[in-house]
Amino acid sequence: MAIRTRTRGLVLAGWMLTAAACSTPGPRPFAFGADQCTHCHMTVVDPRFAAQLVTATGKVLPFDDVGCLATFLVTGGVDAPTVHSLWVSDFLRPDSLLAVADAIFLQSDSLRTPMDHRIVALRPGADADRLHARFGGALLHWDDVMRVLGSTAR
Repeated sequence: MAIRTRTRGLVLAGWMLTAAACSTPGPRPFAFGADQCTHCHMTVVDPRFAAQLVTATGKVLPFDDVGCLATFLVTGGVDAPTVHSLWVSDFLRPDSLLAVADAIFLQSDSLRTPMDHRIVALRPGADADRLHARFGGALLHWDDVMRVLGSTAR
């Protein structure tokens, strides 16, 4: 009886490991105060500005600023085919990450960000519109952010 129970446990554990290995790569919680930005090597401390790149193999690269993520990409910091997904912290709700395709970005000279890129990520909607009205600047999509930072990074 004990051997059968142990065998079932091993089979279940093997199945769980296989399922975990086959799962889709995704973001992980930040270790604020410990993670280092992959681009500028500053310590990631402020959750309002943080971002992550997830590779196809599941490796997570942290960034302390949306601009660091974009600059890292436009300067060839990683081969495009190895990128699985890109995530940004919602400036107004820093406990939640947004896929870059689901975010809107506010660029304003009135914003202060860790590396002074002056770009924050927001969930589209009324809150983003209010922040835009308060700080001025421009609301951008991810492609626009890449284009703006690509023109200054080269």
